[in-house]
Order: sequence, then structure tokens, then C-alpha cells
Amino acid sequence: MTQTDIEALVEHYVAAWSEPDSVARQTLLKAIWQEDGVYTDRFNQASNRAALDNVITHFLEGNLGAKFTVNGKVDHHHGCIRFYWTLHFAGSETSGMDYGEVTPDGKLCKIVGFF
Repeated sequence: MTQTDIEALVEHYVAAWSEPDSVARQTLLKAIWQEDGVYTDRFNQASNRAALDNVITHFLEGNLGAKFTVNGKVDHHHGCIRFYWTLHFAGSETSGMDYGEVTPDGKLCKIVGFF
């Protein structure tokens, strides 16, 4: 995958975390997330696409108006990615970093979030 492909993949992933409309979010996730992909952060774990959608749904319900943005360049090599992000919500911000893995066909199969 090219740098442009990787950056687009991450932008769509971050957009899914910012999308309050369930149907639009599921469409984004279906395009970029492997069905049995794994997500973990210090509070959540999801072992497939539907479970990730559920994690995002609960996050957005508790953080109305939350929006993620990517900070800087997305690093990638050998099917691995790393990117930094900022979460904007309720007049404040917090930052973090995600490590991920990408399948040969260009879908995310693993994200580990740090914040």
C-alpha cells in the first residue's frame, strides 16, 4: 500500500470514531475493518467489526459531539501502522497514539490504542 492509501485508511478509521450516525459508521467500518479484526485500549476490547461498532456507539453516546483528528504523518511498514490523534470534545482535548496492523488487501485487522 502507498502512503496515500495508508493515510486514507486511517482517515476513514478516525471518521468512523467521529460518526454518530450508526448506518454511516457501519458503512465506514465495513470498508476498512476486517470482519474479525481486534481492537483494544485500556478500557475496551472488541474481537470483531460489530463489537467495535458497539464500543464506538457507547463512546459517542457518552461524549456527544466528540471528533477525532489525525496529527501528522501516519507511519507504516511491513503491514504495521502508527499514528497520533487528538480527541476534541466538550471544550477540551486529549491526545493519543494508535498502533495497528493492515491486511494484505488493505483492511485494518488490529488497533491498539494508547491515551
